[in-house]
Amino acid sequence: MAAILKRFSRQPRPGELHIDATNARQGRWGRHVFWVLVFSTALAIAALFGSWMFRAGDLSAADATNTPTAAESQAVGAPEKQVP
Repeated sequence: MAAILKRFSRQPRPGELHIDATNARQGRWGRHVFWVLVFSTALAIAALFGSWMFRAGDLSAADATNTPTAAESQAVGAPEKQVP
């Protein structure tokens, strides 16, 4: 096992910049990262809003059918609401 790991380790040549593993794994926050975040967030908002608008009619129809009328409430013997 040690022979396999030793094969991949190498010493930096003269004139090469040596960066340790911790520094090599850290990314930079640049303009490109900012714009990717802005556009992906905007696309997610647009997709959610679009799907909501696509089904808005179904949602309003469900609200109207779930509310019983006064006649339906009296038919099942529900008490009348007291308006304060």
